[in-house]
Amino acid sequence: MVVDGLTYFILTTLVTVVSAVVLTLIRVFHGQKTALDCWIMASYTQVCALLVVLLSRQPSATELLLQNTLFAGSFLLIVAGHHHYLKQRFNRNFLSIGLLLYCALMFYFISIEPSSQSRITLFSSTLALCCFYCAYLYFRYWRQQHNHALWLVIGLYLFFGTCLLLRVYITMQHTPQNQGLLLGVPTLLSLAIFAGNALQTYVFYFLLHWRQIIQLEQLANYDITGAMRRSYFLKQLEKMTKRAQFSGGEISVVFIDLDRFKSINDDYGHDNGDLALMHFSEIALDNLRVGDLFGRFGGEEFVIALNGANAQQANALANRIRIQLNQQALKTSKGKLYMSASFGVASNLKTQDLSKLIKQADEAMYQAKRQGGNKVKVYALNESTSS
Repeated sequence: MVVDGLTYFILTTLVTVVSAVVLTLIRVFHGQKTALDCWIMASYTQVCALLVVLLSRQPSATELLLQNTLFAGSFLLIVAGHHHYLKQRFNRNFLSIGLLLYCALMFYFISIEPSSQSRITLFSSTLALCCFYCAYLYFRYWRQQHNHALWLVIGLYLFFGTCLLLRVYITMQHTPQNQGLLLGVPTLLSLAIFAGNALQTYVFYFLLHWRQIIQLEQLANYDITGAMRRSYFLKQLEKMTKRAQFSGGEISVVFIDLDRFKSINDDYGHDNGDLALMHFSEIALDNLRVGDLFGRFGGEEFVIALNGANAQQANALANRIRIQLNQQALKTSKGKLYMSASFGVASNLKTQDLSKLIKQADEAMYQAKRQGGNKVKVYALNESTSS
C-alpha cells in the first residue's frame, strides 16, 4: 500500500505552514535570535518547495530542480540554526559549496542523465546526512552538559535520519511499488517521515524554552565571574568523584586566592575590583578542559577541580594560569592593573572525603601565601613552583 501522494503533500504543507507561523510568532514576542531566524527561513523555504510540488502535476526539469534545491536548502538552514543555537562557528562557505554541489548533481540526474532513482537517493541521503549531523552536534554538546533532556533532540534526528535512509533502501530495490508520487515509500514509513518533519517545530520550541531554563539555572548556580557558586561546585565535585572512583581515575583540586585583593579595591575601586575577578576567571576558564570544574568559594577565593589529572598536571595548569595572570594586564579607568595569585594543589586517587581534599589544597595555598604569594604550592611537598 502506498500513501496517496496528494493527501500526503497537502498535510505536509499545512503542518509546515503552521510551523512557520508558530516560529514567526515566537520571533515577534521573544525578539531576534539568529538560530530562530534560520529556522523560520527554513520553514518558509519548505513551504515554497511544497507549493511548487502541489502546483506542478507534471513538473518540468526546472521545477524539479527548484523544489529539490529548496528542500535541501531548508535543511542546511536548519543545520546553520543549530550551530548558532549552540554558539558554534558555522562556515557559510561550506553551506554554499554543499548546496552548489547538490544542485549540480541534481541537475545531472534531472537533465543530463534522467534517473528518478538517483534523484530520490541523492535527495534523501542529503537530508539524512543533515539529520545525523544535527544529532552529532547535540550529542557532543550533551557530553559537556550531561543534560538528558537533549536526548529528545538527538533521538528525533536519529529517527528522522534513519527513516530517510530506509527510503533510500526501498527506492533502490527496483520494485513496481516504488514508482508512486510518494517515491515508493510505504504507508508506515511515509507517516514516520511526516511525523519526523512535523516534530522539528516542537524541537525548535523546546530548544528555545530549554535555553531560558538553562539561563535561569546559570543565574542560580553561577555568579558574575562565570564561576560556580560554592554549593553547586561541591555538588558537581561529588558527582565527578563518584565517576572517578568508578573508573579508577584521579582528581586534583587547585585552591586559589588572589594576592592583595583588598588593595585593588582600595586603589582602583570596587567596580574595578569586580572587573579584576572577572578578568581572572576568564583566564582560568580559558585554560580548563571540558569536564573540569571552576567555582568561587567567596570573595577572592576560587577552586578548580581537574578530572583525570594528577598533582603534576594540576601543578602545570596552576602555573600556566599564574603566568598568564601576571602577563595579561587588566585595563581600567585608572590605568593598567597587573595581578597575581597564590595556588595550592592537592591530589588523591582514593579519597572519598572531598572536604579533606579541599582543605589540603587550601593549606597548600596558605603556604604559598606565606612565602610572598604569586606561587604554586603542592600539598605534602616542601618546595613550591614559582617564576
